Amino acid sequence: MFRSATLIAAIVITASATPVLVRAQTPPATTETPMTGMKPDRTVGDKAQLKAMREKEAALKKKRADCSKQAKAEKIPVTKRRRFIHECISR
Repeated sequence: MFRSATLIAAIVITASATPVLVRAQTPPATTETPMTGMKPDRTVGDKAQLKAMREKEAALKKKRADCSKQAKAEKIPVTKRRRFIHECISR
């Protein structure tokens, strides 16, 4: 009992003594400048391409919401709802 309490105390002291590194990212000043990240094309692409991507994502989001409402209306169980929504979107 005493040995485990000592071990836990040692772990807590060691963990609190180690410095924590915090990395903060600042947002870009404009949407025109390139940005490092997973999808840099969202900030670098031309206006028409960005508009087309936004419209495509909005249509997909609306379709997903409609399929989700349909699944709830048909009282599909929660365990099978994800598959139903996936099949509904692909139609």
